[in-house]
Amino acid sequence: MQPIPESELIINSRGAIYHLDLRPEELADTVITVGDPERVQLVSRFFDTIETTAAHREFVSATGYLGKKRVTVISTGIGTDNID
Repeated sequence: MQPIPESELIINSRGAIYHLDLRPEELADTVITVGDPERVQLVSRFFDTIETTAAHREFVSATGYLGKKRVTVISTGIGTDNID
């Protein structure tokens, strides 16, 4: 896989991806996507611990642990039938 060129990847002042407001270390290897931003809070209630949360526009996320498994839940702002 080729890296995304810097000209196509918008990074904000804190070093996070602009649209998600997430830095690479704030994203787990296992990701759950939900359409509605309010579902992020619903899903993350089941986490044993939450280490980080972020919100920018329709993208809301939480990263934490379910037992020993690090997981991120993030909203797409659209239903799963519209995700490419």
